[in-house]
Amino acid sequence: TWRLWPSKTGIVFLFIFIDLKPGDSGLDWSARKRVAFGAAQGLEYLHEHCDPKIIHRDLKAANILLDDNFEPVLGDFGLAKLVDSKLTHVTTQVRGTMGHIAPEYLSTGKSSEKADVFGYGIPLLELVTGQHAIDLSRLEEEEDVLLLDHIKKLLRENRLDDTVDRNLKTNYDWKEMETVI
Repeated sequence: TWRLWPSKTGIVFLFIFIDLKPGDSGLDWSARKRVAFGAAQGLEYLHEHCDPKIIHRDLKAANILLDDNFEPVLGDFGLAKLVDSKLTHVTTQVRGTMGHIAPEYLSTGKSSEKADVFGYGIPLLELVTGQHAIDLSRLEEEEDVLLLDHIKKLLRENRLDDTVDRNLKTNYDWKEMETVI
């Protein structure tokens, strides 16, 4: 079940931890994994345990809220759609945040659990890289504004090491990181 939580400091948004400069403290790998798994569990709950199931349609770092213990809770259901559990998708006008929208949803207007899973993958990449889904400053060095395209380029160039947030230094399990990427 989902819960509301009392918070002394208020809700913390995940994206605050994504734009840190080298040397700044941020979430360690253990906390980032907790956020990733918690968000995945939330998405599973929406898709598998709600009737009708809920398609979020705008899963992004800004919609993953963290409590005082950095436990994640999915938020902002303004674009969400209720879908009969027997249906595989809902056809709608495309909505969501650029850089997080699944290509098949963008081209067909058919939103589904799969599109939500694609959207979930972008905050995962943000957690690993410490970068935003869209970063215009990358244009100074390359053509890839979207984080996903940037990561694909690094993978093609066998530069997987360059994808990991430098603020993590070496304080992470490489196999876990590789699995997430």
